[in-house]
Amino acid sequence: MMSFGDDLDRQRAHIMRAVRQASSGWAQAMRAHKLAPPDAGFANRLLALSEAAADEQVAWEHAHAAGLLWRPVPGAEGAAPPYELRPGTGRRGPAEMWGRFDGAVATLNRAITGSNAADVADGFGEVSEAAGALARALAQEDGTAAPHARGALARVQGAA
Repeated sequence: MMSFGDDLDRQRAHIMRAVRQASSGWAQAMRAHKLAPPDAGFANRLLALSEAAADEQVAWEHAHAAGLLWRPVPGAEGAAPPYELRPGTGRRGPAEMWGRFDGAVATLNRAITGSNAADVADGFGEVSEAAGALARALAQEDGTAAPHARGALARVQGAA
């Protein structure tokens, strides 16, 4: 006979697998920006970042609902994204969208210094929305088809 505790343990294990998977996707998306040649596939890299942040958001919403906490990252409020995503590096695209992105990064960085999984999920959600809007704007600016959601990371990795 299975107890409520056994069911809860299985649920938490499933959530933690989802968190690890989302974390891996986030790390891959960040590496794609770090290792990027100047501007090649920039819109797709931003879309991959948006998708990875959305996956993190969902995983941490589930973690929060299960009563799990984020492990704080001391000093993260001063962390900077990869070079091509930083202010003052000649980023292309609408300045107001980059301002929104910079604000979302700051929100996420503040959230990850604490242990509240809901705040972390919200921070990833803001980054996802801002990066996705930038990806679409840059694709339009480049006169290319808007990058398609889901699978952008695979396309970015395949191009590397």
